[in-house]
Amino acid sequence: MNGKNGFYATLLTVAVILAFLAPRAAVNVDEQLHYPHAKKVVNWYFTAGRDTSCLHTPETNLKYYGQSVDNLTALVNRIFKVEDEFLVRHYTGALFFLLLLYFTGLMSRRLSGSWLAATLSVIALVLMPRLSGHAFGNLKDIPFAAGYMAGLLMIGRFLKELPRPRWQTTILLGLAVAFTVSVRAGGLILFAYLGFSMIIFFIIYPARLNQILSDKPLLASLPGRGFAVVTIGYFAGLLFWPYALQNVFVNPLESLRVMEHYKIGIRQLFEGELIWSNMLPWYYLPKWLMISTPLFVLTGFFLFLVFFISEMIREKTLSTRFLFEGFVLFSCIFPVFYVTVIGSNLYSGIRQMLFILPPMAILATLGVYKTIHKIASIKKMAVYPLSLLFIFLLSLPVYHQVTTFPVDYVYFNALAGGNKKAWSNYEYDYYFHGLKEPAEYLIGIAGDRNVTVAMNSNLSNYFDGHDNITFQYTRYMERSSADWDYGLFGVNYIHPYLLKNDLWQPAGIMRTFYHRGNPLAVLVRRQDKSDYIGISELNKLNLLSATTLLERALKNDPNNVWLHANLAKARLTAGDIDGFEHYVRKGKEIHPFYEPFFLLEAGRLFDEGKYSKSHEKLIELFRINPAYQPAEKLYLEVKEKIERTRDTF
Repeated sequence: MNGKNGFYATLLTVAVILAFLAPRAAVNVDEQLHYPHAKKVVNWYFTAGRDTSCLHTPETNLKYYGQSVDNLTALVNRIFKVEDEFLVRHYTGALFFLLLLYFTGLMSRRLSGSWLAATLSVIALVLMPRLSGHAFGNLKDIPFAAGYMAGLLMIGRFLKELPRPRWQTTILLGLAVAFTVSVRAGGLILFAYLGFSMIIFFIIYPARLNQILSDKPLLASLPGRGFAVVTIGYFAGLLFWPYALQNVFVNPLESLRVMEHYKIGIRQLFEGELIWSNMLPWYYLPKWLMISTPLFVLTGFFLFLVFFISEMIREKTLSTRFLFEGFVLFSCIFPVFYVTVIGSNLYSGIRQMLFILPPMAILATLGVYKTIHKIASIKKMAVYPLSLLFIFLLSLPVYHQVTTFPVDYVYFNALAGGNKKAWSNYEYDYYFHGLKEPAEYLIGIAGDRNVTVAMNSNLSNYFDGHDNITFQYTRYMERSSADWDYGLFGVNYIHPYLLKNDLWQPAGIMRTFYHRGNPLAVLVRRQDKSDYIGISELNKLNLLSATTLLERALKNDPNNVWLHANLAKARLTAGDIDGFEHYVRKGKEIHPFYEPFFLLEAGRLFDEGKYSKSHEKLIELFRINPAYQPAEKLYLEVKEKIERTRDTF
């Protein structure tokens, strides 16, 4: 089998694996957000624009997403009346992941001239859990990465054909840009890449520029091709994007601005601390790349940089090879540099930047390829142990992927100490893939009984078709305020203090589900509803019955700080200051960073007229959580009282 056949055989093998895994993939929380919006987008077209619900998304900002692939699946499901809508989505995701592999392989082949290197690049991507683990349900980042790679590939071909690029290349380049833009407005960056790479090209090859300037027909035709790329790439990318079509010259750029500085903050676990995503340190993305990228890719990428810099210094001239290698390197490094400089609101690890991983894998493969050739020229026998070392590094993620699917995307390399040390220090299962297994387990034990299931995610889809199971969303810490029989809770967005000190577990755990030895989710059976009824009584100001019920509930669930907070509130409302301080103190012994305790203390001080002390308590609260919204109203009232007091004196 020759190299080219091996490349396509590898793609075929991956396609078979993807087809097998797609029905077994988990639904992620973003699917439950973007897919309903995609249905509204499709209905906008079917109603000729009369249904404008897809244009009004004040809380989710979904109108700013092109999300063309999400929209495509909604269209297919609507036309063909598909019952298992998420299965269509997962097969679609697998298809675009396969396209991503294909375009990456072709780019690798172009840089290295080797089909073996192309095959190795494909395998490197497949064995990159943070990328391949998104293959099924992530219909934004994976298709965007596929479009990004297709755009890079066609830009490379366009440059290679200068000064007379073919119309076929021109149109394909425009379509690649259009598709990428249709997924996210960030695809517009490909226009900048084309312009920048052409400037560099003509600096390196001034004779080509002189040839164009001296040939009038050629000078006239090249701008036409550029115009075609821009026209196709821009306007075709807006065809399945209702918000962009409202004003084709303003709204896409507005969407790009919104995406660069996303207003919605998401609290993230990073380096053992909970930090809002718009307040994360500048090195958030570089750090995540270092701890979640397989060692094969990191090592190969470093080796490539060594070769690239040393060869450039030694040769002192910029050849075509340096141009194309530099172009792929730029496409990998520049996005990281750009989002870092402008302070983009990043979250969920490297998810929003998955598109830089394929170029990184290409260069890593090239680095390995060059290293082996270099060693072979010095000492041929040394190639074999070196090759075995690279194969070992390449295969490191395999066991993780096989044993953790469909939660295989949660991967940390040895630099992070592996998954064991990353748990409770870095964001873990942010997509809640880990709830698939416990949901299926619960369906089995529920049988035909009518039960209400509480979850700290929006994944109600697991209970579709089970009319006896009612879904109830609740925040994990405030689970006692909801009415439910069973609870399925992912161990996410919980304060690291609770995680590290084993204080997060609720009462009534039937089973804990693990991931590489780390708790991932728990199935809880409620013992009684005295906590729920007690909080309901407190809301009705029935203080005696509320206190009795909540104290009974606290005996059964002693680490439930939400119960401590509600008991403190009940005691304070009843005028029992000693009781109030008792429950606040006991609660803080369990969770010293729990915001409701500080808010209750600040409120008490405010009611007592101690405005300065109330202000100090609120400042203490905002140091813990600068964006704690429940405290904002009281904070404004305290400031107003303090200012009035100063004016009086």
